[in-house]
Amino acid sequence: MEEQKSFCPECELRKLQSEATKEKIEEIVSKMAYTEGVTTPEVEYKRRLQICSECPSLKAEILCAECGSYVAFRAHNYSGKCPFPGKNKWEIL
Repeated sequence: MEEQKSFCPECELRKLQSEATKEKIEEIVSKMAYTEGVTTPEVEYKRRLQICSECPSLKAEILCAECGSYVAFRAHNYSGKCPFPGKNKWEIL
C-alpha cells in the first residue's frame, strides 16, 4: 500500500514563494486583462512601480515590507494604495 503524504499549507506557500521572481510576477501581471475601474492603466502602473523601485521598503525587488504584498499585483489593482507609514506615495497631488 502506498503511503499518503500529508498536505502542509505552510510548506506549499513557501515553495510557491521560493519560485516567485520579478520576471515571473511581471509575466503574470502582463497577462491580466485591463478592466476599467478594476485594474490600473499602463502609464499609472509603471509610475507606481517606479515609485516602489526607489522605496526603502522594497525587498527582493518584488515585496513590500510594509504589507507583505507583491508590489506588481498591488500596483496593478486600481484601488490599491501605497502602505508606506504616514504617506501614500502613489497619491497624485
